[in-house]
Amino acid sequence: MQLKIIGEDVIQLFKYQLFKYIASAGLMFIVAQTVQAETVETQVAVQDHVLIYDGPLSPEANARAAELLKQSDKIDTLKINSRGGEIGLGIDLGNLVFDHQLNVEVVQYCFSSCANYVFPAGKVKYLNLRSQLGWHGGSLQKMQFESAEMEQMYNEYIGPIRAKETAFFQKIKVQQSSTIAGQTPEYEKYQALYI
Repeated sequence: MQLKIIGEDVIQLFKYQLFKYIASAGLMFIVAQTVQAETVETQVAVQDHVLIYDGPLSPEANARAAELLKQSDKIDTLKINSRGGEIGLGIDLGNLVFDHQLNVEVVQYCFSSCANYVFPAGKVKYLNLRSQLGWHGGSLQKMQFESAEMEQMYNEYIGPIRAKETAFFQKIKVQQSSTIAGQTPEYEKYQALYI
């Protein structure tokens, strides 16, 4: 049996194959980031009036940042490179940034919880020429579950986090929906360009 694919079918097949590739790459990225967060120690230091945060968000790194901010009232900027981390850790670091009225400079990249919570908390935000800022969702995003048990576990986690996220965005006066703006129906027409 011979399969003939012509015209629009070729394009649809290509889009489907590309989508599968991107989905697989995305899954591998998430797994790699989880492993990295567990194995890479985040560097937190002060240089002149700048707090430097380089690595995944972690409780230890956030505690170090808080301690350094207590020790000096001259720090006015956070320079960050982070692929993100757990939602609560992002909100905690975002609160530190906002409470200390720090400017935020993304040196190379700020993804996930870094983009959702740390970047918008900054007094003045800076992106360098090749900086990358990447959102992929927040506590409001719609989820699909394979079982009722998984859904229950998720809801037990996300309920308190959603309340914490809501309070955070009210505090910094940023719309909470900013973390999921690209996932709303009015942007579906653009998603078709990448599938």
